[in-house]
Amino acid sequence: MNYQVGKYTFHTAQQFQAAKRDVQKIKLLKRPTGTPKEMALSYLRQIKARNLRFETELGKDFVKAQMDLINDGSQPVTGDKDRFYGNSKKEAKERQKQLRKEYGFSGRPSWQKWALVSLGLGLAALFFLLGHELYGDFISRKNVDKLKAQVSAPVNEMMEIEFSEAQEEILKASGVQVLSWDGKEILPQYKQLVLQNPDFAGWLTIAGTAVDYPVMHRDDDNDFYLSHNFDGEYDVNGLLVLDKRCLMDGTDDNVLIHGHNMKSGFMFGALKNYKDYSYYRDHPTIKFNSLYQENTYDIISVFLSSVDESDEQDFRYYDFISIDNEVEFEAYIRGIKEQSLYDIPYTAMYGDHLITLSTCDYSKRDGRLIIVGRKRFV
Repeated sequence: MNYQVGKYTFHTAQQFQAAKRDVQKIKLLKRPTGTPKEMALSYLRQIKARNLRFETELGKDFVKAQMDLINDGSQPVTGDKDRFYGNSKKEAKERQKQLRKEYGFSGRPSWQKWALVSLGLGLAALFFLLGHELYGDFISRKNVDKLKAQVSAPVNEMMEIEFSEAQEEILKASGVQVLSWDGKEILPQYKQLVLQNPDFAGWLTIAGTAVDYPVMHRDDDNDFYLSHNFDGEYDVNGLLVLDKRCLMDGTDDNVLIHGHNMKSGFMFGALKNYKDYSYYRDHPTIKFNSLYQENTYDIISVFLSSVDESDEQDFRYYDFISIDNEVEFEAYIRGIKEQSLYDIPYTAMYGDHLITLSTCDYSKRDGRLIIVGRKRFV
């Protein structure tokens, strides 16, 4: 995986982080005024005074560019202290005095130069951050598209995938059962993915939206895959996550799935559109395939809440996963219907299975946008 910083390409995350440190060191230097040579001289003095050490070509090229400006094509400056400071303290003081006379108090509008330099550096930093974000989104999309291609392969090819005894043992050791509790096999389209990563728990799709992603699960961690991709590499978009309290086979009374609300629309970024009733009307169903079964859910509530436990007015939807009795189930349905942003003419009865999608909402502290669906039984 490559990382881009301006015109520089780095092949490891360590090099990329080092390059970002070099950029930060350059930004910390005081921006001088004067001729290009005097500006370069000031930069080099600051670098020496602060004992800065650059780690990548990005920083080293910056130093070389300043030296080239001073040399103007002559011999290298490296080690030539007299060229920087003069051959005596008196000469250095006289040179500084001359510079102040010529440039410091000459009446030139130096603030304008400072403002332009600051603006240029600010724009450069902005473009760098924007470019880095866009590049990250491109890599995220590419990785997910590769997984989509695997699960979309012709069914006859998928049917040929059979687990060897060794593979079955590896999966069992990872907590994955080759057969579900009711004897169902892992769906053909997911066999290859679960071999690649036993944390794979299924696939979530909302037709007509950008929501079309794998769902990951760790029984001790809800956070890892919110910032990592399928291969375990850092990814700011992350993936969708089946709550650690849920069973990996998706057979809970209420399946709770988390995902980031990305501005780019990735992951659960499209869910904010459900605040509008017309969007719900056009996209009323959720499809979540577990490892063993394809499932469709009809949306029955869209509401706002939070995970701030000090706010007693918010409905604690996250406490309802394993619903043990009819009273508790009815309390959950009553809570989500009372909080719903608009009326949906569907509800659920005890014995129905539910899905709950949860993503961040910034209208309140620790806010969440929640969508609940009722499973269709075939």
